[in-house]
Amino acid sequence: MVEVYWFSEQPYGHITDEDLAPYESGRMHFPNKNFDPQKAQVLYQNYHDQYAWADEMGFDGIMSNEHHSAYWCMKPSVNIDGAVIAKVTKRAKIALLGNVIALNDPVKMAEELAMLDCISGGRLISGFVRGTAVETLHAGISPTENRDRFEEAHDLIIKCWTTPGPFRWEGRYFPHRMVNPWVLPIQKPHPAIWFPGTGSPESVIWAAQHQYPYMNLGALLDLTIQLKGIYQETAHEMGYDPGPEHFGYLMRVLCADTDERAYEIGKTFLWTQTHRQRGPIEFNDPPGYQSREALRIKMTRPMIGTGTIGRQMTYDDLQAAYNIVVGSPETVIKKLRHVRKELNPGYILIYGNEGLMPHQDVMRSIELLGSKVIPAIKED
Repeated sequence: MVEVYWFSEQPYGHITDEDLAPYESGRMHFPNKNFDPQKAQVLYQNYHDQYAWADEMGFDGIMSNEHHSAYWCMKPSVNIDGAVIAKVTKRAKIALLGNVIALNDPVKMAEELAMLDCISGGRLISGFVRGTAVETLHAGISPTENRDRFEEAHDLIIKCWTTPGPFRWEGRYFPHRMVNPWVLPIQKPHPAIWFPGTGSPESVIWAAQHQYPYMNLGALLDLTIQLKGIYQETAHEMGYDPGPEHFGYLMRVLCADTDERAYEIGKTFLWTQTHRQRGPIEFNDPPGYQSREALRIKMTRPMIGTGTIGRQMTYDDLQAAYNIVVGSPETVIKKLRHVRKELNPGYILIYGNEGLMPHQDVMRSIELLGSKVIPAIKED
């Protein structure tokens, strides 16, 4: 049985191409004088209403994330957003994808996530992420250390959840003379863990080695199928047979009453796509952050709208590739069925809004997805 999750990047959609044009990059150089807290307050309320409506309309879960110095993501703390989700929803799972554990204190992360699991009644799914290269640079950490810091932080968080304290942790990056978190998660031995990626085979292999579900965040479908093959090969080497529950796929999806209306609204998915990751290559792909194989894959793939290299794809290209899915309920059902047939993911993650999509249109999309699309997909 497939599970369907709602996801919003919570963009500060008031930013235009003209605002961004004078600056070298959309993250390192774009000044926060362009942020209006009063406008943000209205947007936050809309996004939280969308969470509550998705829960009411039958989505299996709400997914959230965090980014820093990013006008397209007003969530510098995924755990704060998770706390909001826990209070505005009643039944949906809360998938945090996720905490940038390579850059933060793992013990504090373990405590906060355990607190969220308790507050939500055991609905937490804890996603761990390495963070983007820009965020690593913002933190003043060498990109070459990111992977090792991530793996140590992961191990320490798991120990916090599964080993009675107090205990000592003699780590390279996060040494602690005394670890004794008081708050522990409801779920035993610990909340489910997801691991995301966009194209790096190393991420797929790491997830499979730990038997964690791998969530592909919007790569083209053919590449995602290849990555799933890597997961399956690794899993077999580890001695288990992976199923749909080990794989998820994120797509940009907008549903409206007619195909024509959905097509027009869906154009907003390309909001500031040429600016989002614009900037010096050392900001987005500094030496040591990713492997040569991951970079080779990026260099040979079309660009889907958020990258810095490769061929730029058009709106119609992205729809033809099932990377953006827009249409009436009947059209969206047909397209999602195709994705399920080709990829068979256990989790469909719906990236449901972008830019300044009208709130009422997003709420209508959630309603149509929940009342018509999701029941049809689950019947298959």
